Amino acid sequence: MKKLKIIVIINTIAIFFGMFLFHFGYTLMPNFLTASLFPVNESLYEHLKLIYVTEMLVGFVVYLVLFIKKIKVNNYFLGLLVSTLVNIVLFFLIFLPLYNRFGENIVMTMGIFLVTLIITEYLFYLIMKKDDLEILNFISIIIIPFIWVILFYFTLNPMHNDFFFDTKEEKYGLNEYLNP
Repeated sequence: MKKLKIIVIINTIAIFFGMFLFHFGYTLMPNFLTASLFPVNESLYEHLKLIYVTEMLVGFVVYLVLFIKKIKVNNYFLGLLVSTLVNIVLFFLIFLPLYNRFGENIVMTMGIFLVTLIITEYLFYLIMKKDDLEILNFISIIIIPFIWVILFYFTLNPMHNDFFFDTKEEKYGLNEYLNP
């Protein structure tokens, strides 16, 4: 039980600070792979992708450490998937009304993310405490990369609406940056 709490605390800290690093991944190394992982612009959509990918990448690194150290954790991928999706929904439910009212504010954005991250990492902890749900965990392992592929698809082929629009560059997806 104590190991599980430590895992969740480390995970929370790593995700929060990983967001800062991963936010600039594509800018620092612009290529097809980094475009699939990191935001290519400042649209709300690319920040949704940032949350998903950051939580997944950190989650997989933590899982590898657990695997190497032979620490068994129930429902790890189920917890990772559910907590990440809930975090995205919760973040945007809180963020969008404030963003629409006050505009962009990095302190507000990171504060909201930290609060939603703490809440959803607690959810992750609760899911890992449950008895092993092998089939749901297995299904989660299949769904996780499927969602990533969909996210990357919309990076290349964004819908033309406010959610996908980069207000700084006044463009939509990666293809508009590559083919001006």
